[in-house]
Amino acid sequence: MTDKYKETWHPKNEQADKIILPAMQGIAQQCAGYTNQIQCSPEFISVMLRDVADAFENPTSQANGDCSCV
Repeated sequence: MTDKYKETWHPKNEQADKIILPAMQGIAQQCAGYTNQIQCSPEFISVMLRDVADAFENPTSQANGDCSCV
């Protein structure tokens, strides 16, 4: 994400209530299910989520085929 977007974009209340918060809750529930399904630690899931966040913050690393999760 560029500094421009970090400084200027803020969700509207309706976006936060109807889209963002439910999405975050859904992602959290899905990831909790993964810990049970693949019998991994919550720390492993946090590494997975960090890698996803990194891909959004540094999109050029994906273009080079670099994936730190492998």
